[in-house]
Amino acid sequence: MSSLARPAFPPSLARRIAKRRPIPSKSIHTTSPILSIAPRPEPTALPPSTAISALISRLSLPSNDTSLHSKIVECLTHPSYHAAKNQLTEAEELEIVQDPSSSSSSSSSSSSINLETKGDNELLSNLGNSLLGLYASEYITNLYPYLPTQAIKNAITAYVGPSSCLSVGRELGISVQGGGNNGSLPGLGKGSNSSGLPIRWSKTFINSKNYKENFKGENIPSKGPEIVPVARRFKNFTEKKEEEGELNELENIGYKKGKRENFEDVVASTVRSFVGLIYQEQGIHSAREFVHGYFLSRSIDLTELFNFKNPFHMLSSVISSHLSSSGVPISKNQGIIEKRLLASTGLNSQSPLFLIGLFLPSGIKLSEGYGSSKSMAEYRAAKNALLSLYLIRSDSAEFSNNKIQNLPSTLYSSTSTNQHNFLFNGKILETSDELLEKEFKGSNWGGKEVIAESRDLKRTL
Repeated sequence: MSSLARPAFPPSLARRIAKRRPIPSKSIHTTSPILSIAPRPEPTALPPSTAISALISRLSLPSNDTSLHSKIVECLTHPSYHAAKNQLTEAEELEIVQDPSSSSSSSSSSSSINLETKGDNELLSNLGNSLLGLYASEYITNLYPYLPTQAIKNAITAYVGPSSCLSVGRELGISVQGGGNNGSLPGLGKGSNSSGLPIRWSKTFINSKNYKENFKGENIPSKGPEIVPVARRFKNFTEKKEEEGELNELENIGYKKGKRENFEDVVASTVRSFVGLIYQEQGIHSAREFVHGYFLSRSIDLTELFNFKNPFHMLSSVISSHLSSSGVPISKNQGIIEKRLLASTGLNSQSPLFLIGLFLPSGIKLSEGYGSSKSMAEYRAAKNALLSLYLIRSDSAEFSNNKIQNLPSTLYSSTSTNQHNFLFNGKILETSDELLEKEFKGSNWGGKEVIAESRDLKRTL
């Protein structure tokens, strides 16, 4: 009972509240700066000149050339930004027609917008994408001469794809997440002082474009009525026919199915435009050095590019192809591979372990693999043998010394000071007396591609 009779507030706190002077209430529509909420300012879309100069030095471009500042801004401008600004100016023109009193201010703002958004990175991005594919393909095919075609395509994507471009953009300081507000901008959270160079793009415009291109809209026909169920062995055939019919209908109306564009693709297009800018300003030699320094010097696990369904049958075909190409006479047991049980343990337990080796009829050991069953051990042994064949590196000394001099793109740049290349009838010639015409002699590359498989497509080549 004593606890129930205890007052809710201590006497000292009650006396303090009673002595406090009441604060007069203010109207909601007051003009006092205490209750007025400052508008959320947007950070400037144009980076400062110091940040642009730092980026130019990272790209190994001449820092004393002030004309590169505008080109860097174009590389940082996505086509969606230009399209969104055009929509904004059209909306402003409609407002001008409705309200002629504000014609002078609107015209001045629209003229400034047109000056700021004069160009974008679409052309340079396409050029840089082609150069990245060129440098990556010649590098991979010379470094791994026995890779199948689809594995080469996957390796190119792994080296110079959108994910790699995004990582390179972070290294260059492009659109680094973190805000960059040091407290001077009210209404924004305080973040890192170095947020990197911002990319000018419009997320709203890209989202609307993705919706129109990748989802069913007014001009995209529906699938139509359902088809009567058929036997299981004909199901794949009918589904393939349906997809082909739908794609033909979409192409007839001008619809092209494409990938949804996101922020990663926006940053990737900016990095590709940097490669195109370096090629435009410094030439193919400087662009190749930039790509090899930032992209092709990365360590990538190429074993993840394969997903073998029947590696033992594939290994037999690859071995017979390599033996015939090396000049070995064709025999009946040319593609025969022997399986030998090398070791086993725990046969009478619930977790046995087998070690199986694969050998040629001549006694040469190809590989070995382990597993909880003999079939699993054979699968791993055949997979290890295929990877050891496909991932054989080139024996040229240029790659071991990190000097890329035996590539086709080196024909377009002279590495010595006493030689000068020039074009004559579409051919690159030199003034050297020893070599009048410089030619590239590449080695045969590409393994047995008849049944090689890919992780992405899940099919045989």
